[in-house]
Amino acid sequence: MTSSRRTFLLLAGAAVLPVSGCLSLSDADVRDVPVNAGAAASAINGYRASRGLPPLQHDPRLDAVSADMARHIARKDSMNTRAHSARGLSSRLDGAGYPTYAGAENLGAGYTSLGHAMDGWKGSRDHDKNLLNRHVTRFGIARASRPDGRYRNFWVLTLARPTSDGRPTV
Repeated sequence: MTSSRRTFLLLAGAAVLPVSGCLSLSDADVRDVPVNAGAAASAINGYRASRGLPPLQHDPRLDAVSADMARHIARKDSMNTRAHSARGLSSRLDGAGYPTYAGAENLGAGYTSLGHAMDGWKGSRDHDKNLLNRHVTRFGIARASRPDGRYRNFWVLTLARPTSDGRPTV
């Protein structure tokens, strides 16, 4: 299936105005912050269950896709990036060798914990739509931080339906 037929919904995780003149950091200045996959699965799937939706399976391959994006936005100290687009997500999934039928991505900046990120995403109509997307079957999540800047903490939640899970029902 061509990428033009896949469904992708992308939304930033916090209301952010573009920041001009952001100082980009090197990879050495940005660090990955471990995210407890079990806690993330519990939070996401508990929320989905409360809305009558099936659970998502944690997928470490999507953690890697999420981590690359988290480091990217942390270096920029901004979620304003061309990489955060339907084409950008599709390209990143393709580049990771992860063929999909559907995908979505939530970004977040400034959240100091998984609970805060989840609350922010649930409180945003469009991010909530991603969390409750009935077409996705798997998720990956990552967090990166930087020592200075406006936000310091950056979260990325990647949701997808790999082709191995079959076509989504309409």
